[in-house]
Amino acid sequence: AAQSCSGYSFVQPMRVAVPATAKKSYTLSMISDGSDRSERKSLDISKTTYTALVKSPKDAYLAFAEKGMSNAKMHWFKILHQSILGGAYVGFGGLLALSVAGNISGIGFTNPGLVKMTFAALFPVNLLLIVMTGGQLFTGNSATVSAAKFEKMIYWRELYKSFGVSLIGNVIGCGLFALTANYVGLLKGGTGALACSTAVAKCAGTFGQTVVKAILCNWMVSLAVFMAGASNDLVGKLVGCWFPISTFVAIGLEHSVANLFIMPCAILLGAKVTIADVVYKNLIPVIIGNAIAGAFVVAGSYSYQFGRLGKKSRDRFSEQLKTYEIRKRSENKEYVSFE
Repeated sequence: AAQSCSGYSFVQPMRVAVPATAKKSYTLSMISDGSDRSERKSLDISKTTYTALVKSPKDAYLAFAEKGMSNAKMHWFKILHQSILGGAYVGFGGLLALSVAGNISGIGFTNPGLVKMTFAALFPVNLLLIVMTGGQLFTGNSATVSAAKFEKMIYWRELYKSFGVSLIGNVIGCGLFALTANYVGLLKGGTGALACSTAVAKCAGTFGQTVVKAILCNWMVSLAVFMAGASNDLVGKLVGCWFPISTFVAIGLEHSVANLFIMPCAILLGAKVTIADVVYKNLIPVIIGNAIAGAFVVAGSYSYQFGRLGKKSRDRFSEQLKTYEIRKRSENKEYVSFE
């Protein structure tokens, strides 16, 4: 299959290009094993028609890094704009989950798992909105932009710009959405009670516990972004987003952007937490943990597997494989000669 970029055509597994001019025939000499990484040469992947519903893991990683490069190279004001929208979409998902899960207290008292399951089933709508509209979250950028840096697609200043501006935009978007929800009276009753109890519980852990919960959380979130990018249709993106996000929510892990919505809601409602508690006991350790998971657990590990970080290991493996195949052929020839 092929992808068109920069005036050339590269054949890639599972892809078929849509030529701009007359239809061409391809020869065996044009077939790529993926080592030329032609996907990195064009961000306009809309020009590619896939013959499979899901990319291979290596193709998915390259698209993941390309997404990070695209995000990092945006003008800072566009990053801020998309991040504010991303924060608002997290607010929509959070408010939906709070509104439904917080108002099933009757059966929730005797079945606490039902409240968790309801919250976890509804919250992931926010990531689908973000993925399908190009919104940006600090948590996702910590993985995609880091992958772009590992692949030498961006400069350090672009990584810092992406991380900093997206976090500021998420703070603005989530904060404004919390103010709006409170102003119009959507945080009353069980909705507000669940927001307050959740905020108090999130500030009760030690610094180390919160960091580890944040690492585990953004591991799942980054894989959700990875799998959504690996899919080439809406249903696949929905499934890719839904299950990892539901997993971290049901377990009770820590997501910095989700907390940027829940914590302001709780403070506005008079919960027994202070701004200092929120910042020092939750947001700082959660941001640190989320960044570690995105940059190293996900981006770093898959760069080692499919990208630049693991090139030497893959080269050594290729040499060992060639040596093994030569030895096996030699042994087979000796066996045939003996017969």
